[in-house]
Formats: sequence, C-alpha cells, structure tokens
Amino acid sequence: MTKAIDQTITAALAGPPRYAVDPIAFVGALILAPVVATLLSFWTIIGLAALLIGAIPYLLIGTPLLLWAVGRVPPCFGTYATLGFCANLVPFGVFALMTMLDLGPREMAPGMMFIFGFGMIFGALWAGTFGWLYARFHRNFRILQT
Repeated sequence: MTKAIDQTITAALAGPPRYAVDPIAFVGALILAPVVATLLSFWTIIGLAALLIGAIPYLLIGTPLLLWAVGRVPPCFGTYATLGFCANLVPFGVFALMTMLDLGPREMAPGMMFIFGFGMIFGALWAGTFGWLYARFHRNFRILQT
C-alpha cells in the first residue's frame, strides 16, 4: 500500500503542470491575500501584527510553494489553507526540535516557534484566501472548476 502511495506522490511531484499559470492573477492574489485576510481580522490586534511579522516569511516560503501549487492543484480555499498550514508546520517543527535538543542560540528558537505557531493560523488563512482570489482572478475560471 505504501508503495502505491509513494508512486502517486512521486508522479504528482514529477509530473508536468496540469493547469496554466496566469501570472497577473498569481501576483494579484499573492499580494492581496494577506491584505484581505487582515481586513477581515483587523479587530484582533494579532491580525494586524501578523501582516507586519508574517509578510516576509509568506513571500519567501509561500511564493514558490503557491507557484508550484497553482499548476497542479485546483484553486480553492480549503486545499490551499491546508497547504499554508503545512508550510508553517515544517519550520515550527524544526525550531521545536532545536529547542528540545538544545541546539543553536537559546533565545532564537522559542521566538521562532511563536512566530511560526501563529503562522500556522495566519499562513493557512492567507494561503486559503490566495486560492480563493486566484480562482476569481484567473481568466479561465470555468476551466479550473472541472
């Protein structure tokens, strides 16, 4: 069973993109997703701070991941929110492991765990909003629905 799962994952990663990437829709959704999510969560102070703190990790981690995803995964909120959550889960786990094993600077790991801990919430919200916006901005939205 695991061999079949491994083959499916390998085929998805190595296969050619299934959907054409619209660069204008991509850049527009990439920039507007955090802004729209912040406008919806501005009443929480954390929502405002997340835009300032999380913009650089969102662009550094999210841009290549979302660029890969738009060619292979149909854009919708839930799928892209899961992708954003998982993208923040990896650095959170690395810094948690660094803290447990007492590796690296002691002051850095708990702070990074705090940032990526909130990043799991807001990264999922931003990536899901990206998927929703990208589907709306794409010129051939009806093709993406199939």
